[in-house]
Amino acid sequence: MGRQNVVMSEFYCTQCGNKGLPVWRRAGKEREAGHLKKLFCLKCGRETNHAECKESTHYQFSDFKIEFEYGNFTEEGLRKQKYGELRSDINDGRAEKIKTLGDDRSTRIRKELLDT
Repeated sequence: MGRQNVVMSEFYCTQCGNKGLPVWRRAGKEREAGHLKKLFCLKCGRETNHAECKESTHYQFSDFKIEFEYGNFTEEGLRKQKYGELRSDINDGRAEKIKTLGDDRSTRIRKELLDT
């Protein structure tokens, strides 16, 4: 069997924002960038959805950071709205940042915003 080309994808936890373990996929078998995959998060200590980020694609770490900071992920790690729709809301001033990466208070802040 010949040598196969592989591509590495980085994954970021939708709950805490930390970088997860990378996944190597055979060329031609990759998922689209921004794909959500259940992986074990080392910081959260449980299985959570992680967003797949790849350099040189339409969804990179900077895009994940925007989604995370604007609270576009539910408690289950699913997207509240499509990324393109979120970007449109941000550009039109209809969305505001609710947290930053590395903010341990993010869950509390999200709950406070939902209660108001």
